[in-house]
Amino acid sequence: MSEESANIYEAPEAELTQQNTSGNRPILNFERFSAWGVFFLCLFTFGIYAVYWLVSRTNQANTLAKHKVSQNLVYGYVALYAINIGLAFTSIPEGLSALVSLASFVVGIVLVFSLRTSIKELINEGSNEPVHLGGILTFFFNVIYFQYKINEAIDNQK
Repeated sequence: MSEESANIYEAPEAELTQQNTSGNRPILNFERFSAWGVFFLCLFTFGIYAVYWLVSRTNQANTLAKHKVSQNLVYGYVALYAINIGLAFTSIPEGLSALVSLASFVVGIVLVFSLRTSIKELINEGSNEPVHLGGILTFFFNVIYFQYKINEAIDNQK
């Protein structure tokens, strides 16, 4: 089509998928954000930011890493988390509420440790020295610890 007959009001076409622009250092595609900022956002939003962080970083890691976290696991965790919050405001029997809470906890731990594998792969790819993500710190401080390690890797690789 010639430039004269092109519709000037047509939206430009662009590729919207994220590309690995950092060569052999994919961790540099992650945003550097303060671990304290993550902590306080999780605190002020009563844990909702932690769920957002997990979902957004899982999606970002899935575009960059060879080890991919199942999207069904992510959707299952978000659904169980939302149901768990909803049940807190109802007069449903405690047994059912406890069962949903336990299921949410187990699926959340599986998601966190799956993401840990992907983040560890992304941090160590292109790094001069291998980084270990501790299991105990992952269990207790998951998103804050992950953000701290991502920041550390970004600082070491720049």
